[in-house]
Amino acid sequence: MAASVGACLSGAWKLFKKNAVTHVVCTLLVSVVGAVSAGLLAGPMLVGYMRMIEREDLGEAVSIGDVFRGFDDLVPALVAGLISMLVLTLGFALCFIPGLLIMALPSVALFLVARGERDGVAAFSRAWQLVIKNLGSAFFCALVLSVVGSVGFLLCWVGALVTMPISMIGTFYLARQLVGDEPVRIAAL
Repeated sequence: MAASVGACLSGAWKLFKKNAVTHVVCTLLVSVVGAVSAGLLAGPMLVGYMRMIEREDLGEAVSIGDVFRGFDDLVPALVAGLISMLVLTLGFALCFIPGLLIMALPSVALFLVARGERDGVAAFSRAWQLVIKNLGSAFFCALVLSVVGSVGFLLCWVGALVTMPISMIGTFYLARQLVGDEPVRIAAL
């Protein structure tokens, strides 16, 4: 299923404006924990954040602490995140263009873990197939979301408090579109 930039951005904006402070704090937590751990813990944090976004999208109450629930699936999140980031890094090292084309890969792999995939290698493998199958739309959507996330840094970093959460929420919608699933209830967290 192809990804729509409009659906990613409109869904992200809808959730962001409904609960802006929570999304700003969660984005900061994901970024800080990811940076302090040299990227190792970014996967579990993003899995927790995606689960939180899913629950919020379903109308359920969420809290900032939900972002840490990705550690419930630490091993699959680490494996899926690390493999996809290594492949993405290799893609960027190969004349930059291959990396650009597959930059949706980590989001899709981690989304699959958030949705219940307990095997990190299987999550990566399925994510690879989905991104390659929808290469054009996945690339374009991921590119727009990364530009949106980066634009905020032009305003003395303050704008990033709005643009980074919108970009991160947008990657959830990108992955959900590529997987082709409608929202499902995630087991009680």
